[in-house]
Amino acid sequence: MRAPEMNDYLAPIAVQELASSGELVLLVNALWRPFLEESGLSDFDAIWQCQLGEVVKERPGLEIRRLEVAALARETEPVILYIKKHEQPAGRRQESEGLKEFSNYCAFRRRGLATAVPVAAGMARQGGGVVRSFLVTRDFAPLVDLEELVLNRPESLKGVEKGHRKKNILRAVARYARAMHGAGCNQKDFNATHVLLQGLDDPEPLVALFDLQRVDTNRLRAFRWPIKALAEFFFTLPAALFDEEDRLFFFTVYKGTQKLSPYGRLQYGCILRKMARIARHSKKRNLAPKMRE
Repeated sequence: MRAPEMNDYLAPIAVQELASSGELVLLVNALWRPFLEESGLSDFDAIWQCQLGEVVKERPGLEIRRLEVAALARETEPVILYIKKHEQPAGRRQESEGLKEFSNYCAFRRRGLATAVPVAAGMARQGGGVVRSFLVTRDFAPLVDLEELVLNRPESLKGVEKGHRKKNILRAVARYARAMHGAGCNQKDFNATHVLLQGLDDPEPLVALFDLQRVDTNRLRAFRWPIKALAEFFFTLPAALFDEEDRLFFFTVYKGTQKLSPYGRLQYGCILRKMARIARHSKKRNLAPKMRE
């Protein structure tokens, strides 16, 4: 059994409910159900109790595990999955974290916004007032995150020869941000870490997002989305690689114009001031992102 061909990061997700009650929910991406079954990951307990692979992030209430599922009968390479497990106090009104993020992935795809591949999600209410939930995603190879480029491959964006590549990337990310906000949603952690790219030398590289745990869909706050999202994005772009001209180019593409209107210039000023506040806050709390060191 081969893992599904998932080089399409844009197609809507067909979801199957394998369990759906107030106490237990299990949702799977229909393309991945046969693979999960053959891999022994077809029910809530099997996924929740999985101890294989390595823990890549852990804090109270959260564990993220990287798992290489062994090559199956006709599989040429192992399939890399990430299992993100949450434990939350019961009684909260909000949806469980695992189901919420899976729903966000599906919603982005329905709106024509590319994402990493969601595989499954589940929720179970336990004794003692605890809600357990998880999200399973496939690794995003061959896409690369923008953070990887600026941290470990800065030469790929430096100099006159690489100028077109950098502009193409900025243009593609700006258009994605505009489409995201136009579709009525805003990733609240819109930064270089979570921006994925494919086809770096293409005129229009593919852009996709991952880590959709925090998404705002309240249209009453939409006027603030570009201020907060673009300020955070700009803050995570190192000054050694991205200058004021790059930021202004990004914003004019985001606005879909060649020349900013008075309102656009006001917005851009607000973004720069917000970026400065983020910098001060991060410095005060010693939270400056590693890509600015």
